[in-house]
Amino acid sequence: MELIKDDVLNIPRSLCPMMVFSYGIGSTIATAIAIKERGLYNHFMWLIEPGVLATQDWLFKKVPVENYMVKHAMKFVYSTAWIEQDREKIISAIEVDLAKPWYKRIYDPLAIAGQLFDLEWIQIPGIDICSDKGDYIRLVDKNYDLKHPSPTNINTWSQCQESYKVYGRFRLD
Repeated sequence: MELIKDDVLNIPRSLCPMMVFSYGIGSTIATAIAIKERGLYNHFMWLIEPGVLATQDWLFKKVPVENYMVKHAMKFVYSTAWIEQDREKIISAIEVDLAKPWYKRIYDPLAIAGQLFDLEWIQIPGIDICSDKGDYIRLVDKNYDLKHPSPTNINTWSQCQESYKVYGRFRLD
């Protein structure tokens, strides 16, 4: 389903958190990541409540979804298997991480080199890149087995799981 701005802003709280895959339109880095990973998306984040994303930019933080609607195409994915307690467990874990000091929420610069050279295991312990935030899925889904994934890896994994459904896609006109 194609989503317009109002559709995105009115995603029901009962479906949150949702996985969000994005592609930065016009970004050289986004294009390079998508090409290297042979995928459509270069960034992974969570819609934790209507209109609010938790995203690993230079810092892991909350941002209004409108910030991404300016230059990003986005795909929203939810799980039909998650019950309310599962959703609360993921959101609670995200909130715990968002409350950490800034130096524990920074983007892992070493992992950029690791991703570039297909050495995904090269990371600073305890520091994440955006797609490491897919690990929250592991809290409620025993099938999640990805280690140091890219956004494309998480997207491909979710497409192979019966309970993960695409809510819709937001594209820039």
